[in-house]
Amino acid sequence: MTNRFNTSELMPFDSTPEITPGSLLIATASLSDTLFQQAVILVLQSNELGIFGVILNQPANDEIKFAWRQLTGQTFDDRFLVRGGPIDGPVFAIHQNHNLGEIEMPGGIFVTAQANKFRELANLKNTHYRIAFGIAGWKPGQLQSEVNHGLWYCSESSTADQIFCDPIDLWSEAMDRHGRNTIRGILGKANLHFPDNPLNN
Repeated sequence: MTNRFNTSELMPFDSTPEITPGSLLIATASLSDTLFQQAVILVLQSNELGIFGVILNQPANDEIKFAWRQLTGQTFDDRFLVRGGPIDGPVFAIHQNHNLGEIEMPGGIFVTAQANKFRELANLKNTHYRIAFGIAGWKPGQLQSEVNHGLWYCSESSTADQIFCDPIDLWSEAMDRHGRNTIRGILGKANLHFPDNPLNN
């Protein structure tokens, strides 16, 4: 489990979003120069034992690429293959194919951990997916503390267009979306309107 930051030295946020499977974690500037710099993480499990998920936008290294070729005999666009986190664990495929899904997430996202299904996914055309080697994990209460102290932004639910956009652009797009949703939430409480294009305001 991760244990890298002294959160007692940071000022806490006022809100405490609930972290559930399907939540999207977005690294803030507080995580610059760490393993999680500009990371976007899809939460796969959240229970009394802790929380774990996979990083969606860290490119695979040569070791991971070799492991994939050994596992499936496949080579493909490296954007589909990512380093899911610093902790060794199952290889997960994140995708939208119901027939190959083992676990269904919010937003029509499916998770698969069977190698034979990876091969089927790799052979499908026009299918969006990510193959993640490794996971990021937290002990009970640890991630919530990191969120409260400003290390992560948390989006309560993720969508396919968020998860499967180009990994190079994922962090900036997730930050932009989070910012707009936060402003909408504030203005909504005040019964005000936030235009899609501020220039039209």
